[in-house]
This record gives sequence, structure tokens and C-alpha cells, in this order.
Amino acid sequence: MIANGLRSILVVGAMGLAAVASAQEAEDNEVEPPAVIHAEGAVIHFDGLISPASVDRVRVLLDADDSLMEFAIRSGGGDVEAGMALGGMIHDRGMDVRVVGDICMSSCANYVFPAGNRKTVERGALVLWHGSLLQKNLLKDFNYSGIERQLGRPPNWLERWSIQRTAKKWFRRALSEQAAFYTKLGVDPRITILGQDQGCACNWTVSVADMARFGIGSVTADADYAMPGYARWDGEWQLIAGVGVELAGTRQ
Repeated sequence: MIANGLRSILVVGAMGLAAVASAQEAEDNEVEPPAVIHAEGAVIHFDGLISPASVDRVRVLLDADDSLMEFAIRSGGGDVEAGMALGGMIHDRGMDVRVVGDICMSSCANYVFPAGNRKTVERGALVLWHGSLLQKNLLKDFNYSGIERQLGRPPNWLERWSIQRTAKKWFRRALSEQAAFYTKLGVDPRITILGQDQGCACNWTVSVADMARFGIGSVTADADYAMPGYARWDGEWQLIAGVGVELAGTRQ
């Protein structure tokens, strides 16, 4: 999901904003439909992709109703900056977060789940990380095939230079925003790259106790969370340990 957001920025650098915005939106919508969002009682229910459009819909609901104090989410992730914006709203409002269905993954795990006041993981659901802006060689390892598809050809040298320049500027800004976000939450962002630091090229989760060691506290889950036979999700994932973590910090 990080790559999807970065790809949009890179294509903008090559082609210009107006031409790409509609094309990128159409491509993303073909991959995954818009999130299903509605309010019921004091709860906002969110199922699907985290995107600027879905976050705007949540913002409208929050602005219209002060009684909304719980955010129930099932999501495979989405846009990095939209995830931070959504998590920021949840944190500022003091909302609780409830993970429902099968997963809260990627931007949902990175930015939405830790932003909750109290956090509940329903039976069978998983909170899954698989990387963030902190991961090594993020720009170096980026797959440019999506850019070539939208251009209809490989980018020329000038477009490549523009893409690289745009990507670096976006990356520095987004990384600074992420650092401020985790500082505000009091969460150690190393949880978002823990698996990669341990050599696990995987989706991963950690125990509730290890979540707390990274500053993600007030989590309620079943005693057998992430044990064999627990999960509803049929994708691949691993339970890993927070090795070497002493205190939750905000190191970037």
C-alpha cells in the first residue's frame, strides 16, 4: 500500500497533476472498491480501502455528530497520508478503535489502530504490519511498472529525473509527518518495520504484551490472539516477538 501512494506521486512528477489524478483514481477503483462507511449509534463502521476520499467521508460524519466515539474497522490498508489523517482524527477525538472481521493491515495497523484511546481486537481478527516509510531501500526497490503503464511507454531521462526528484521531496515530507504522528501518539515506530528487521519478508503481528512495549497500550484481545487456529484471515502471516525492545520511544 505504501507503493500505491508513492506511485501516484511519482506519476504526477512525470505527467502533471491533472492528467494523472483521474487515471490513478480509476486504476485504484478497479483494484479495490471504495470503502463502505456508515454511522450507527455512537459507532462509525468502516470496511475497505483507506483513501483520501474515504477519510473525507469519515470527516463529514464526525463533524456532523459529536456522539460518535468508536471506530469499527476492517481494512487491508491504503494510502499513507490518508491513514495518518484518519488516525489523527481518531486520536484528537479520543475515539476507541475496534478491529472487526478479519484484518486491520498496513496503513490500518500503522496509523489507525494505534491512534485509538482503547483498542479492541474482535475474536478471529488480526492487526498486521508489513512495513512503513522507515523500511530500508524503499525508493531504491520501488517498482516503476505502474508508471510505465500509465505513460504507455518507459519514461525518458528527463521524466526519470523528475520522478526521482518528486519522489525524494514527497518522501522527506511524508517521513517528517510520520515522525510527528508517532511522537504525538507516544508510539515507537519501529513496530512498523519489526518483521523486516528480523528478516521476515512477511505480514506480521505481535502479542498484546509486545504491542504495549512499543507504546500501543489499552489493547483488549482474546487470550489466544494469533495462536494456531485463531485467525479468520486466509492470507499468510506470522506472529513475531519484539526482540530487544526496552521502552516505547519515538525514534526515527
